[in-house]
Amino acid sequence: MENKESRIKFDEKGKPVLLEPNNDNGDDEEFENGEYENISTKDKRVITKKADPEIRAICERVDNGRLIVSPEFQRSYVWDKRPKIKSKLIESVLLDVPIPVIYTAEIDGGKEEVIDGQQRILTFHAFKNNKFALKDLTILSELNGKKYTELPKELQDKFLDREITIIKILTESQKDIKFEVFVRLNRGSVKLNEQELRNCIYRGNFNNLLKKLAKNKDFLNLQGLEKPHNRMVDVERILRFFTFCDKSERHYVSPLKKFLNDYMENNRNLSEKELEKKKKLFKKSVELCQQVFGDVSFRRYYIYKNEEGSPDKRINEGLMDIQLYGFMEYEKKQISGKEQIIRDAFIDLVSSDKEFIETIEKGTYGTPQVKLRTEKWFSILREVIGYPENDRRIYNSEEKKFLFEKVEGICQLCKNKIYSIDDAHVDHIERVREGGKTTIENGQITHRYCNLHKG
Repeated sequence: MENKESRIKFDEKGKPVLLEPNNDNGDDEEFENGEYENISTKDKRVITKKADPEIRAICERVDNGRLIVSPEFQRSYVWDKRPKIKSKLIESVLLDVPIPVIYTAEIDGGKEEVIDGQQRILTFHAFKNNKFALKDLTILSELNGKKYTELPKELQDKFLDREITIIKILTESQKDIKFEVFVRLNRGSVKLNEQELRNCIYRGNFNNLLKKLAKNKDFLNLQGLEKPHNRMVDVERILRFFTFCDKSERHYVSPLKKFLNDYMENNRNLSEKELEKKKKLFKKSVELCQQVFGDVSFRRYYIYKNEEGSPDKRINEGLMDIQLYGFMEYEKKQISGKEQIIRDAFIDLVSSDKEFIETIEKGTYGTPQVKLRTEKWFSILREVIGYPENDRRIYNSEEKKFLFEKVEGICQLCKNKIYSIDDAHVDHIERVREGGKTTIENGQITHRYCNLHKG
């Protein structure tokens, strides 16, 4: 017979013989049987050691720091807010139901990092330390409401004596193999989100900076958070900011996932000077958002509800991007005294411009949507504030004519003839956003079409 609710199979004598689901992701109400992909050893040398320690020993290793449950590529304890799934794991232990293999990687000093099984180990440790009471148990229902120390002594011992299989990847294995194992395991059976996978794949000092900035108090306040998001949603928001700042909306091509992946891959390890520059840029944009929009930053307005406008309680990701990105090039003194004008212009844009509204309602990260909403907001900022300080971006007619005649009207992008100077644009060779100046040396003549559509 089979208990469908608990998803445990029983033999004719009523003995459980099949594990409840596994998944450490916290996204499913129940576990699922995990089938892990074999790691090819043709190009990657993997040397492992199998052991079956008791839960007692596992918890002791966590306590003394020899088993690192949350290395930098792992996520937070997402089961902490899922009492049902935690309780079912403990019930499985007490019922002698098989528990999936846990994977670790040996590091210096005889320590180990958990690659797969983090949520299970944290649950064992939390239960042993009386951090939660069992609930919603369907088989051992008499234990509902009890913490570890409230269990009968024989069940306490049974819990601590339970052996869990651990496969450890030894240091003799090829460098970085643990990260490939982590990605394969989690792509196979555990549903990590994209930023959690980036946190593993693109580790480096830039990734560390993103996680550090997610703890910025001003940024947390603007998002309405007390602490960083346990699924790295805020980390991806910061990544989007830097990616748009460096790549600009002009070079954006959907899907967003690839756009962000490429940027992280190309910026994994930056110099301390570059990291500090990014840190200051992010903090400045956050401070300007606070100065202009306050605690309604990143929210959409609905002016029909009352005369002053009613902001949505939820964050709109597209609006967050343009607000942070839009202030990137401005200084506080340029904004001071114009806060209300900027805010009013923003409310008008998000409440009455139908074209703009469509970009934040449907296909938010489609290529045309990203470009359109960014261009509209940047245009408004320039009307209200002006161009960034000491930033002349437009070549005058004499400079345009000089550059046109210098190359005999040949487009410097497609290398074809431009038949009319009116069909020509002057393009900055080094983009203004990257420090380029509006000088003859930094200008090149192009077709209007080529400049507007260049990648």
